[in-house]
Amino acid sequence: MATPVDYGNLEFTRPAKQIKAVNLPAVPQRIFDGMKQYEDAARGFSTSGFERTIKDANGKQVPGGIIVAHRPADAQVTQLYRMPTDPSSTELSRLTYFDIGSGRTISAFRGILEDDWRGVRRRGGAIMVMDLNGNEHFQLWHVATRYWEDSLADQVLPKVQGELDNAPGLGRIERLTHDDYRYGSIVISQANNFMAFASNKENNKDTLVYVTRLIDSNTGAKADASPFTLPSRLVAPSTGEGTTMYSPRSFSLDDKYLLITRQYGSSYNALYVVDISGEQASPPKLIEFPGVTEKPEDTAFGGVVFSHNVNLPHLIYCTTNGYGDFTSVVAYDLDTASVTHITTSGAAIQAIRPILWEIEDLKVTSDNIIFTVNVEGWTSLFFMPLSGSYKNTVIEVKVTWERGWLTFQTNDLNDKPYELTLHLTSYHSRGRITYFDLLPLLNDVKKDENGNAYVVASVLPYAQAAPPTVAHEVPPTLIRYKSFDNLEVPAIYYHPVGQSVTPVIIHIHGGPESQATANYRTPTHSYLLNELKIAVIYPNVRGSSGYGKKYMAADDVLKREDSVKDIGALLEHIASNMQNELDSSRIAVAGGSYGGYMSLATLTHYSSKLVCGIENFGIVHWPSFLENTADVRRAARRREYGDETIPEIREFLDRISPINNTSKITVPLLITHGENDTRVTVHEAVSMYKTVSKNVHTELVICEMEGHGYKQKSVIEFTNAADILFLERYLLAQSNL
Repeated sequence: MATPVDYGNLEFTRPAKQIKAVNLPAVPQRIFDGMKQYEDAARGFSTSGFERTIKDANGKQVPGGIIVAHRPADAQVTQLYRMPTDPSSTELSRLTYFDIGSGRTISAFRGILEDDWRGVRRRGGAIMVMDLNGNEHFQLWHVATRYWEDSLADQVLPKVQGELDNAPGLGRIERLTHDDYRYGSIVISQANNFMAFASNKENNKDTLVYVTRLIDSNTGAKADASPFTLPSRLVAPSTGEGTTMYSPRSFSLDDKYLLITRQYGSSYNALYVVDISGEQASPPKLIEFPGVTEKPEDTAFGGVVFSHNVNLPHLIYCTTNGYGDFTSVVAYDLDTASVTHITTSGAAIQAIRPILWEIEDLKVTSDNIIFTVNVEGWTSLFFMPLSGSYKNTVIEVKVTWERGWLTFQTNDLNDKPYELTLHLTSYHSRGRITYFDLLPLLNDVKKDENGNAYVVASVLPYAQAAPPTVAHEVPPTLIRYKSFDNLEVPAIYYHPVGQSVTPVIIHIHGGPESQATANYRTPTHSYLLNELKIAVIYPNVRGSSGYGKKYMAADDVLKREDSVKDIGALLEHIASNMQNELDSSRIAVAGGSYGGYMSLATLTHYSSKLVCGIENFGIVHWPSFLENTADVRRAARRREYGDETIPEIREFLDRISPINNTSKITVPLLITHGENDTRVTVHEAVSMYKTVSKNVHTELVICEMEGHGYKQKSVIEFTNAADILFLERYLLAQSNL
């Protein structure tokens, strides 16, 4: 249970719904009005994938659509929609309307063919993972996206106790778990026989793996109004050593095996297999890849999935950095313990097509493996046919668009292995969904100067799933600069169009194992560039992902402040090498989560070179953060930041904590934080405000019913506007209120 917050004698105002503030001036309406076009453009579209095509009670085929997430203009939070797969259609049907008065988060939505948990067949629908108030205590929900009321169910169920009020939508949402633990990592077997999930329900600390049947479940539950609790069996129990963190990844096609990973840190995990074919599951068995250069606990596996080929049911595809500094795509045969290198780069390794960049997203269909490559913050799409004339040829897909960040979903479960949706985000668009078919591309495969295969392709947009664009959006530029130890640090840079020397904000990402990419930014970003003519730099300091595991580990534990020195080097670079475009006397720093810590640390070291700072849900005292963060996260965080129970580590963490260095902050500061944050608790923000406000002008915004990041319309729009006002007053040194 969360520790009550001691606000002491803080006097709050309530300037907006779900907002309470201290020492914050009134935000003028002109900022909200000016931000509206940018807020509207930021309400993009995303997709969790394709629904399963099913048959109704009369045997008639009911085609699945595409599930889309979008926040409509009149809604406080994101809602779910369905649209047809045909890109010529403009239909977009809203499925959910419920608003439970909080910044709830839907973290997963997995379509199913059917279930019989209540003793009757309910065809279609999905399993949803959602918390209730932003605290990330995610629960499991059954969602009838294609309606219990119609012919898809053998029997219509009465309204279930605790069912969400989704009026006027017909879709029904029933809660499957009824506690305060965490559930997630949903995996559905291809034949729809089983569902696996992870939860900390055993002891609130260890995250373990459970399996339940979707059909032939024999739960004993009745088709009545009583609440239903999902039964399950534990298949990956605690090891009894430290904190166990397992996640399910993939069922084999024959439902014999389940792949799971064990997390050792936020970026490291080992791969295991569990035989679930018997009455009792086998103990998780470590899969040891031949020739790996790292220990299992120092290696990362991603995109782990069994083959969809019925003749190779125990072939595993995954990404791993076990063979080098960057992640690569490999195939591992569980029956022969042999590995095939697909993109691994190394002098002693024979790979199909070596690629010396991070593999981001890997999916497998019956006919292809498909993946994206992260090249310094821009993604490229690749696929490798598993049959036909181009079998085992890695082909780059050069998509004709403005380029940025690309993710995709496949329609393989509906027997369309070449059909994809692409989710495109860039400086130009917050997120639009497009249709893509790989099959015709095989008719026009070309070779580049190095003999590598590629195709050029355009996308078919879904007109109903594209947000409005904003005129004069600024494309990003990649810059690099040298840090104190000669390490080269990359950064994404935006400069206002038509301007010469401008003020600049250094915006530092969270993580720290994350990356500033060519993705779409916030509405505030566009307003800064277009309306206030402020440049923005997003540095990828050491510790960032995307540049190999050595770079990512370069800030671990006792090297923490080396990443802060990277910001100091950026300040020097601006003054020495960018004086023709940036005003080094007007620099602000901002960031959220770990980026919030970095903002505060930068202020404690370099206040003389800054005019103000913004800190969102950031870490202010390392020992208390580690002690108060959610139990399930603590072990992974200690690996990255250090174990505060070790005296010498605690002394170091105490020494570098911003709250113990507030006397060094000499410029104004704005702090915002979600009241229900379980990662970085709100106590961090309150203690920082009470301490630093004794020395400098400080503003505090507490966001009610919000967690680690903001989901509600009123909160998003108010905190964005508060940021703008703060920067007007202190970065631009103007006040036209």
